[in-house]
Amino acid sequence: MIRINKRAANEPQSWKDYKNTPGAKYAPSGDLRNALLSEQGCICAFCMRRIPVVKRDPQEAEFSKIAHILSRGRHTYRELDYDNMVICCPGNINGTAHCDKSQGGNDITLPVFNIQLQQTITYKNYDGSIKSSNDDWDREINDRLCLNNVLLQMNRKQALEGIRMILEKKKWTSAEIGNKLEEWSSFDAEGKLKPYCGIVIWYLEKKLRQIL
Repeated sequence: MIRINKRAANEPQSWKDYKNTPGAKYAPSGDLRNALLSEQGCICAFCMRRIPVVKRDPQEAEFSKIAHILSRGRHTYRELDYDNMVICCPGNINGTAHCDKSQGGNDITLPVFNIQLQQTITYKNYDGSIKSSNDDWDREINDRLCLNNVLLQMNRKQALEGIRMILEKKKWTSAEIGNKLEEWSSFDAEGKLKPYCGIVIWYLEKKLRQIL
């Protein structure tokens, strides 16, 4: 997981106008969805999968879900609050619910907008599993968001193995590792982040500390 840079300036004007309409209730709009996608570089707020391409046929499977950090059911006063929303993948992989799908009507206490969360996160090289050093957050990662789903672990491991293969071809300098870290931490020309970039960022930061 990486910090989501939530900024008030990213909230679309159309959503601001809608939520100020008397009696407005939560109903996701295209502008809202696109703003969240842009903010997150088209990856899931929780598992970091690439958000699937938009489906044009309404009968096709949903391609994304807007999740409320504090659930709409428990906190109706926050249901229209842009600062309470993130966008997620469909939440079902290999027949197992995760992310918003497994969150259900529960709150999330993970501080996804704060670098503090990212600083507690570690991964295991051999299986791609994710862990937080904060026990409460770690329980949410495993039990509420189900981010150690076997296939999610495998996908993270594959992302990590890809960068490790590159690094093992030659002895990299700290500057070269720093450049690669910048690449994986940044939005590309299309405004996207690389899927599962969290585990690669963690690995490159660790390699850089070892050199320095």
